Amino acid sequence: MSGWVMIASRHRFFWAAMAGGVLLFAGEMMAEVFLPGSQPDPGKYKIAPVKQCKRCHSGTPSGAADPYFSWQGGMMSQAARDPVFRAALAVANQDVEGVGEYCLRCHTPSAWVQGRSSIPDGSALTEDDLHGVSCAVCHSLVDPMSEEGRGMVDSAPPGYGNGMLVIDSRKTMRGPYADAEGPRSHSIQHSPYHATSELCANCHNVSNPLQADDVMTQPPHAYGHIERTYSEWALSAFAQEGSKGTCQSCHYPPVEGGGVAANKRAPHRDYFVPHGPVGGSTWVQDAILALWPDQEPAREALEASKERAVAMLRSAAELSLTQDGDSLVVRVTNLTGHKLPTGYPEGRRMWIQARFFGKDGGLLSEVGTYTNVVSTLNGEEVQVPTLPHPEQTKVYECLPGISPEQAAHTGKPAGPSFHFVLNDITVKDNRIPPRGFKNAAFKAHHCEPVGAEYADGQHWDDTRLTLPEGAATAQVKLLYQSVSWEYIRFLAEENSSDEWGAKLYEAWTKTGYCPPVTAAEAKANLME
Repeated sequence: MSGWVMIASRHRFFWAAMAGGVLLFAGEMMAEVFLPGSQPDPGKYKIAPVKQCKRCHSGTPSGAADPYFSWQGGMMSQAARDPVFRAALAVANQDVEGVGEYCLRCHTPSAWVQGRSSIPDGSALTEDDLHGVSCAVCHSLVDPMSEEGRGMVDSAPPGYGNGMLVIDSRKTMRGPYADAEGPRSHSIQHSPYHATSELCANCHNVSNPLQADDVMTQPPHAYGHIERTYSEWALSAFAQEGSKGTCQSCHYPPVEGGGVAANKRAPHRDYFVPHGPVGGSTWVQDAILALWPDQEPAREALEASKERAVAMLRSAAELSLTQDGDSLVVRVTNLTGHKLPTGYPEGRRMWIQARFFGKDGGLLSEVGTYTNVVSTLNGEEVQVPTLPHPEQTKVYECLPGISPEQAAHTGKPAGPSFHFVLNDITVKDNRIPPRGFKNAAFKAHHCEPVGAEYADGQHWDDTRLTLPEGAATAQVKLLYQSVSWEYIRFLAEENSSDEWGAKLYEAWTKTGYCPPVTAAEAKANLME
């Protein structure tokens, strides 16, 4: 692409989709925002449909590791159906016209390279586009920072992130095994890149390009924080542990047993690797089944995905209790390779729930109670479950927001905000850093703590709770929730362009209200 100029703006703007880029209007100035990597070209990219991959890559004896079964239940396969995403997409398009194309680039890469993301609300997606990060897409990825990757695109990405994927347009499936054998339908190529965290970095370091000085030279971590999971890992001690510390080592845990895979041409494996990454989603699976009837055949796979997610959450932290006079010190230690919690911050949180009992076993007091409250939705009263008094406990969360300067130009109130494409500051980020944390390094990647202090190397946090008089025992839990009532309400009330906000709220009420999951728990006998 030639002859383009990029003018960054933090003020009023809107985007209009263009081939190979996005047009930005800021006042009377016009500029083209162009994110490098593979660009839309329907004639060049022919992404194989999932049903074609299923022919040879399903039916593995170990069901949990069956490529198709495990992928079908994972969130990457549901990335374009996820109703939380679809509702957020609608609000984003309302805030910045056309910005949804930027979001769809990661949530359905096939639609991006084949030109169907130019309608930014996702209404042009095909059945295969709705499969999100499909088999053929992932196994066609090329390291964008490699010589090979740079040679495949006109403009090479300056760093990992922002969906700046480089996709091999040939029918060549890439994977980490050097001894793999391929069928007639496509060629195969050994790709060590597919066993690295940098593969995941493509879509798990996300920034707002409207806050960049030059997207052609600045890596995504250098501006506009939206999500920094890859940076958090890359700056942790886990990144120094080789293959044992990669994203895949935790999120694609091997299944013992092995044997001959579904593809009968493959050699014997001592273990299989599931193709559905394990994350923190334990409710969206139910919402997808409620809203997408065509996914009913995937119910078993989605249920298995939920079970894997719960198991992973229960290995993410360690909880210890220490009595200090009339106080109980609750220590939460982060055992993950990134912040606790991490990822897309809106509506995602962890908190401490503590209950104190007397000698007779009676409940004396508790903090962090999750219970039903009377709230409002579009002016009408509704009874919903939430954390009604977050100020009374420790809530680990990231709260993006709008600065006074941005508020003056957008008309949105300053402070914490769910309008993620308008946000330009971080109001709070007290999430617990990973092992190996260093303040200067995290600040350089725009993911430093805000409103909390962690010393270099600190990957734990202590909370002091006052013991009620007569307390004999304490029960403490660390609870995790991926979607809060407050975020559900925002998406339902703010959506004025389609039905996804209403659909999300309806699914939320019919599928258990995204209840919190216990990530860790501990008990203590208290001295008198």
